Amino acid sequence: MTSGNDRAHEVERLLTDPFDRLMGILERGEAQLDERRAELAEVRYALYELTAQRGLARPAQAGHVLEPLRAEMAAPMLRYLIEHTTDLSRVCTMVIDAGAGIEQENYRLNQDLLAEGRFRQRTIYPMDIMDTEPGRTWVHAFAAAGEEQRLSLSPPSEFAIFDEHSLVAVSEWGNPESSYVMVRDPMLIAAFIQLFDRAFDRALPVAPGDEHDDDQRLLKLLGLGLKDESIARYLGCSLRTVRRRVAGLMAAHGVQTRFQLGLAASTGGLDSPAGDRDR
Repeated sequence: MTSGNDRAHEVERLLTDPFDRLMGILERGEAQLDERRAELAEVRYALYELTAQRGLARPAQAGHVLEPLRAEMAAPMLRYLIEHTTDLSRVCTMVIDAGAGIEQENYRLNQDLLAEGRFRQRTIYPMDIMDTEPGRTWVHAFAAAGEEQRLSLSPPSEFAIFDEHSLVAVSEWGNPESSYVMVRDPMLIAAFIQLFDRAFDRALPVAPGDEHDDDQRLLKLLGLGLKDESIARYLGCSLRTVRRRVAGLMAAHGVQTRFQLGLAASTGGLDSPAGDRDR
């Protein structure tokens, strides 16, 4: 004999459209797979920790220091690392439309934990990210969560450093569509931290600063080799205003061409403005 609940379930199953039933089975299966992958990511990370604690770190050979992350494991591993970051994550990104970082659960989790103050995050974005609506939406969403942001004309590559113990990077330098590798080697992570911190210091804030430092900001943009159109878009002013201000800076610093002005700005070789030299 069957219980009343069993009979009700059987009736409901028979009345449900076969397509809907199959979609329900598929969705439940996918959810179970995601949960299993997250568990496997935690197991993998625990194995990394055990080898480090027991001095079992393997020799620095291909596939050892750079531990390949299979495509299906990249997003769960990133999720695990985001959840276990306690101090600072450093993120260098080249695109926002590819890679494990755009997976919706990771995207939301990262923003939620940032907003809660669980850790700080510094991110280097490509300069042209602000040229598209999806790019601006992404940047503004993370800014609202408390992310410290910079814009770079040429980000070094695509990688993320979690505290000072874990690094996930693309396996091919500068190719954001390549597969991922996991790094636990302290010396290599320290080198990536140095690379990131220097690139972050040289990059530009996402939002233009106060009016009093506009000239210095304009000089830095010229030194980076940006065109007037890009400078105007970044500063939020007209192209005519940029050209007028560049002409004023050329006159103030005694240079004949904008190339000379940009070169001097990039090398720190600008003279004091003419008014200062007369004092």
